[in-house]
Amino acid sequence: MNFRKILSVIIGFGTIGLLSSALAKLQGYLFPTSLQLFKQATFTADDMLQFTIKLASVYISCIAGGIVTALCGGEYRQQRIVAVSIILIIIWLWISTIHPFWFWALLLIGILPFVLIGVKIKKLIASKIKNPGHRS
Repeated sequence: MNFRKILSVIIGFGTIGLLSSALAKLQGYLFPTSLQLFKQATFTADDMLQFTIKLASVYISCIAGGIVTALCGGEYRQQRIVAVSIILIIIWLWISTIHPFWFWALLLIGILPFVLIGVKIKKLIASKIKNPGHRS
């Protein structure tokens, strides 16, 4: 792997980590009770909404990470490395916190596809820039 590909992994991973942390912090400011979700054993309907927001935030972060990885020159292998790295972090978080199974399962299942969706978005935008009058 050359330097550009290594850098794409680092920047893609960092993008997902920083953006998901920023979105979690924002959620904590807007909904202070969302910070207590990690310490609860039972959940209300409002808590389920907060889990859904957390899930969507990580998925959005994965899309952004996929776009950034591709923009930095990362190919399919580097995109998978970014996704697997995030999956390993999520597994560690799952082991160290209390959450409903469905949340963690959906989170793990969605990481690779959403990183790859980000790559597809980057390719779509790049093709539109190269051929602005061409319809797909």
